Amino acid sequence: MLPAPALIDISQDCGLTISGKTLDHDSREVLIGATVYIPELDRAAVSDAYGNYHFHQLCQGSYTLRVTYIGYQQEDFPVKLTGSTARNLQLHADAKTLSTVEITGAHLKEQAQSQQTLEGRELEQTRGLALAETLKGIAGVTTLQTGPNISKPVIHGLHSNRVLLLNNGVRQEGQQWGSEHAPEIDPFVASEMRVIKGAAGVRYGADAIGGVIIVEPKPLRSVPGISGDLHLLGSTNNRQLATSAMVEGNLSKVPPLSWRLQGTLKKAGNATTPDYYLENTGLREQNFSAALGYNKEQFGAEVFFSQFNTKLGILKESHIGNLTDLLGAIARGKPSNADNVAFTYDISRPYQDVHHNLLKAKGFWQLGNAGKLEFVYGWQRNMRQEYDIQRSSPTKPSLQLILNTHTTETVFAHKPLGRFTGSVGVSSIYQRNVYEYSAFLPYFTGTTVGAFAIERWQKDRLQLEAGLRYDYKHLLVKRLENDRELQKPEYDFNNVSGTIGAMYDVGYHLTFGLSATSAWRAPGANELFSQGVHHSAATYEEGDSTLTSEQAYNFELSTDYYGNLRLNGTLSLYHNYISNFIYLAPQAEPRLTTRGAYPAFKYTQADATLTGADLSLNYTFVPGLKLESKTSVLYARNLDTDDYLVYMPSNRFDNSLHYDFGKIGEGSKVTDAYVSVGGVYVAEQKRVPTKSEQDYAPAPAGYFLLTAKAGTTVHFGRQPVEISVTGNNLLNTVYREYLNKLRYFADEPGRLIMFHIRVPFNFSKS
Repeated sequence: MLPAPALIDISQDCGLTISGKTLDHDSREVLIGATVYIPELDRAAVSDAYGNYHFHQLCQGSYTLRVTYIGYQQEDFPVKLTGSTARNLQLHADAKTLSTVEITGAHLKEQAQSQQTLEGRELEQTRGLALAETLKGIAGVTTLQTGPNISKPVIHGLHSNRVLLLNNGVRQEGQQWGSEHAPEIDPFVASEMRVIKGAAGVRYGADAIGGVIIVEPKPLRSVPGISGDLHLLGSTNNRQLATSAMVEGNLSKVPPLSWRLQGTLKKAGNATTPDYYLENTGLREQNFSAALGYNKEQFGAEVFFSQFNTKLGILKESHIGNLTDLLGAIARGKPSNADNVAFTYDISRPYQDVHHNLLKAKGFWQLGNAGKLEFVYGWQRNMRQEYDIQRSSPTKPSLQLILNTHTTETVFAHKPLGRFTGSVGVSSIYQRNVYEYSAFLPYFTGTTVGAFAIERWQKDRLQLEAGLRYDYKHLLVKRLENDRELQKPEYDFNNVSGTIGAMYDVGYHLTFGLSATSAWRAPGANELFSQGVHHSAATYEEGDSTLTSEQAYNFELSTDYYGNLRLNGTLSLYHNYISNFIYLAPQAEPRLTTRGAYPAFKYTQADATLTGADLSLNYTFVPGLKLESKTSVLYARNLDTDDYLVYMPSNRFDNSLHYDFGKIGEGSKVTDAYVSVGGVYVAEQKRVPTKSEQDYAPAPAGYFLLTAKAGTTVHFGRQPVEISVTGNNLLNTVYREYLNKLRYFADEPGRLIMFHIRVPFNFSKS
């Protein structure tokens, strides 16, 4: 359905003209017969024998010139018309003719920082994996693990409270400070996941020192009818079974009204290394979400609710009774009971049980020529229960934390003012945390308010960006001193974040970007006051009430070679200086408690630098055959000790060869067939501290994992069925990952093969 013509103010000048030429972006040759379309007016023109196009009798206002031409990408060119103007429109050759890469619109990005989006087939191939594992294929993104079933994303060496997650437009808030606290987000909800690397505190708020992960479902259905899909998954190794279903619809009698329901069930048992089972490493997961939206051209509203429930077993060998046994378990090389462990779906102590509810309410209003106003409210309740192996009561947890969070955000995006576009906004966060059974983390309430402004200026191939944000945070803690006297320490933090950036398309499929950004993060209650055994992490952790805010300054240079028939790629070089960087430093001696012996860690502060590079390349040899290569390198230093930072990702190299068969045979019912073979090499982490903190075990050796993927779509009449299989560690390699907190006790899982069937359906009335 075409958009309605823009309303015309009869007092303005309506005798204006837009004219120019349609050109090849690289050769500057004219394109004859290109279609130039203005969707706001439902008017089109075709370029003549000299490449000229023109529109007459136009009014002042903002328009889009949408250009299409066979063999070239469709591109949109925004125009702010205040007087008659000439505008040449340059199109890029369509790389889609020789590959599955699709690039649309202008190549200049919205953010100055490096970013990458996971969607389409690439996202579908990760279905069944946890959120962090889903993102692992992006250069610069790794995972922090606790055994085989718990992982969280790491961007350029930073994780937990330094990486913000936006779940359907709401800032995800749980007990994300823990290294073994995986994000409570169901990846099946997402139609795309976008990772913004580097400090992004101006738009997304304080704490975004490492970057932002945006999990977005697809827009609600706007065409009358019902559609959806069904996923069925099974995998070897831990014998995981999973299913996820989504159904959505739009009412023909009330076209603006749309709805969606989605649910996921997942079950897995003990994972196995190449030599033995990992005792008590199963998982359970039950998730549900629902959305209801009412959207018209000038206004709209949406309500979204999701519930995430998971039970995660913890390797029993990580909970040790005394110091001698702990040191023996680290030195042994494998769990003491490994030879006697069999496969089971049962989960016993130690384990964690997590429930997360999220409610979102959103509304927007188009304010005519002024712009767009949007408001989002979010409520979240996160309950985390951790069960250790020693508790005498079989039913009560060792630790229970309940965090309630209320967030609001109001953003006004103004209409283009000349060559300027931008937005201003205010946000707030209110949190209340309570505990039971253990005082590891105290009661606290936190209040944060912030305001920001971002402006972008674009002319032809150059885009400039600048932004500024102020945040204030108040933290009130309630804790018992020596189990007798109630203490109520209060903290106030405030600071400014900023960004400046430039992007330039030099032509010939090449763009350059340069950005300088700053962000800050106040210390969390766990970093200030945690004291005791962190059960599901199997560590003893101690906070420091004198910690101050972190301040990060991130500098990045990026280049993008795109839209080519053969070679495409991106390279980013970054340097992140963080003043008062907070980290968990391993202590010289383990800690013996009434609940057992545990490796000890203390929150420590130091100035640090993180310098690195991300490189992503793909090369098409012949139609259908493509090589993909991803490299991530990181060099992290502790400036206070003139030493390396502990627990930083190793250098990583990921290469794979893809072949797309497309349709197999004329009139075939088998389409979109593909096969991929590759390997991941992770180098030994030799950049570990030697002058200060000493780890409990040396960094493990580097390793290589052979991977493969294959898939196709089979058509049963009008019903397509997508089938795929993914293999990881196909050589059954024995290895340990440096960023796995349980590497002290056991190897990583061995060979895993995952089978996936997706059945989409659509009952449209249009």
